[in-house]
Amino acid sequence: MRWTSGVLLGVAVLAFATGCNGPQGDNAGPPGGVPTEAAPAPVEGTPVPDGPNVQEALDVANRQFTLLAAGSWADAWGQWTEAAKKEVAQKDFEKVNKTCPAQRGQKIELQDVRPVSMELVELTWRQGDKVGHSALRLTGGKWQYEPAGDTLVEYAGGPDAAIEKRRSANQCPAA
Repeated sequence: MRWTSGVLLGVAVLAFATGCNGPQGDNAGPPGGVPTEAAPAPVEGTPVPDGPNVQEALDVANRQFTLLAAGSWADAWGQWTEAAKKEVAQKDFEKVNKTCPAQRGQKIELQDVRPVSMELVELTWRQGDKVGHSALRLTGGKWQYEPAGDTLVEYAGGPDAAIEKRRSANQCPAA
């Protein structure tokens, strides 16, 4: 019996000393040797991290960008959060974009998608040479687009000031 106890104790010490987790580095498997499911495949062309409801949020972002590129201003504004809608009236958004459609016809591509919480996903996007930021918020079970502060600031002085600012920055396509 002493001999058996000594062998078992020796095996336990040896296993502990060599590390009982198995191989390390590139050859290491999952902890405990139990296989795990592969992460879901990302949407082609869009970096998608694991996170809550990311695909639903991305669908809203891609719809927003498609609507802007198509010139569907009322529909694009309709996807905004209530807080953003209070900052920029629909008629002002439509007036500025009909007069000076800086985004029309230009594809907007997602560059980075970062889930911050169960209700917030931050976006980084590119449109030509311009890189911008915005977010998606889950409110009342529905994802809504939240434009970045610079978009809201653009409209703060009213639609005429926003149009003039775009014109002076050569952001309006030639009419």
